[in-house]
Amino acid sequence: MDSFKLFSDSLGGNLSRKLLSTPRVYALAKQIFIRLKNFSFEASRMAAETALEQAAAAFRGENMVAWTSAFFPSEMVHAFSLIPFAPEGAAATAASLGMAPQLLRFADQMGFSNDACSFHRCAAAGTAGEYFPVPDMLLASSHLCDGAPQLFRYLGRRYGKPFYILDVPVFPGEAGERYLARQLKELVLFMEKTSGRKLTRKAIREAWENSNRAGAAQLRVNTLRRHLPSPMSGEDALGFVYLVLVGKGHLQTARIYETLARELAERVASGGPDPAGERFRLLWMHLRPYYKNDLLGIVESELKMRVAFEEINDVYWPPLDPERPFISLARKILSNPALGPARRRLARVKELAAAYRADGVIHFSHWGCRQAVGATVFLKDQLRKDGIPFLSLDGDCVDPNSFPPGQARTRLESFLELLEQRAG
Repeated sequence: MDSFKLFSDSLGGNLSRKLLSTPRVYALAKQIFIRLKNFSFEASRMAAETALEQAAAAFRGENMVAWTSAFFPSEMVHAFSLIPFAPEGAAATAASLGMAPQLLRFADQMGFSNDACSFHRCAAAGTAGEYFPVPDMLLASSHLCDGAPQLFRYLGRRYGKPFYILDVPVFPGEAGERYLARQLKELVLFMEKTSGRKLTRKAIREAWENSNRAGAAQLRVNTLRRHLPSPMSGEDALGFVYLVLVGKGHLQTARIYETLARELAERVASGGPDPAGERFRLLWMHLRPYYKNDLLGIVESELKMRVAFEEINDVYWPPLDPERPFISLARKILSNPALGPARRRLARVKELAAAYRADGVIHFSHWGCRQAVGATVFLKDQLRKDGIPFLSLDGDCVDPNSFPPGQARTRLESFLELLEQRAG
């Protein structure tokens, strides 16, 4: 059963902006997507339900809504008990509902360049068209993504909403941590003024401990996924990106990852999936397309190349210290392997490829993400020197017109032939 078609048909086939911005629609979506979808894991169902509940709460006006960029530390938002809203997540949802083309056309009419990231063009058009909630504040981080801070600055001016940007240094180290920690303290004053709330030590401790609890459970998940054969598909694992964007610091995120760890442990104990379905193991870099497509189905089901792990699900940071909240949060931000020279990202990719015994690496190169795509030639050359096959698949996560499925299949089949030749 096509859940998205059923959802559209239930609304009379018209996914209008006024309709989508009403909370009752999210109750219908919860009924259709949660009750009727056949989730592989209970944790997946919990994650989808959490995302829908937060979207409904944002439209109900129950609380202030804080827009956050992809790598902004969501612990700050949850410490203030605000509703987080990730424009990238909203754009992905719009793409899955088949709405991205019309939003992108609207973005063109608004004057946005086609060169800009489709995630952010969708977010701007969706807000102007009343598909997405207007933010009460906009919180961005400068690292890795240049587009989000520019979008947030524009939206802040357009809607008269306060905007704050964390200026993240390129290199880790004590000086960078102190510089970023000072900004996080300034951010607290900004959020207190904007929200009218005072941040308490208790709230910091709860959010930091929730984040640590989620991180510890996610590490257990990632360790279990090293099992041969893999107990979890890449398609299922990439469904947890919403938690990566805005989940850290929320108690439900910890519960979801703990549930997933239990489910994976049970699968491993029972022997897991059929080993014949895993001819080769892959490390998946960056994201995936979110409109209707069968890319991962071709990779994993047809070609039997199992995605053993994904770069986006890596836990690369040390635990947070509630007694030194801002220094430890700064350290977490600066721990991102993709921050700074491409060699940092390369080193982490090599570690992950070894840990998950990957036979090859696939990078889905989303057109608008310059920081990710710009390093692919370097990554390809360096990984091949170490005997690790690398494939860059060009496409777009949101715009279906920028992804040639036939060409992708041909390149995947050629990549499979390369892996077979190497295996002898």
